[in-house]
Amino acid sequence: MRAERSQRSDLGGGAPRPRSAAPRPRGAEPDDWSYDGPAPRAPYSSRPAPGRDARPAPRRTARRSAPPQRGVAGALGVLGVFLVTLAAGAADSYLGTGLGLITTIALVGSTVAAGFLVRRRDLATVVVAPPLVFVGVALVNIVLAPSATLSLPTIATLLIRGFPAMAIAVGAALVVALVRAVSRR
Repeated sequence: MRAERSQRSDLGGGAPRPRSAAPRPRGAEPDDWSYDGPAPRAPYSSRPAPGRDARPAPRRTARRSAPPQRGVAGALGVLGVFLVTLAAGAADSYLGTGLGLITTIALVGSTVAAGFLVRRRDLATVVVAPPLVFVGVALVNIVLAPSATLSLPTIATLLIRGFPAMAIAVGAALVVALVRAVSRR
């Protein structure tokens, strides 16, 4: 009881004041109100609170770093397929007429090798490369061959005769891609 009286005397009054959760009304004197709750929030402002930086704090995201990918870049693999097929096409043209069995074997073999050597994310590059590589080799063969002329019938003939080679190479690249996709899991 004495503690209550000493508190009352310190507060400057005899009877205890009722505690209210309402903020102080405007124009009211400090003796007319009492509030022990949290401080009222200021209205939203684009200005930062005093002592705070205006920039938002950077988000911290948990990123898992991907393991480094082993293998050759897709473009480098396609370049290797092109060079091997070009060399085989040159040997095929020297030994016979046009692009034949040696070119087909080189195209399929180098495509399979590139499929195993490139990074997994570059497998699609190797899968679509054989027709483009064969067209490039055929164009170089036509330009460099002394007996061939660069004309539409010549190009059409080489592409029609080379369709089985392109199809076999794309099929082999798809098989390699599927094997690598299954072995990843």
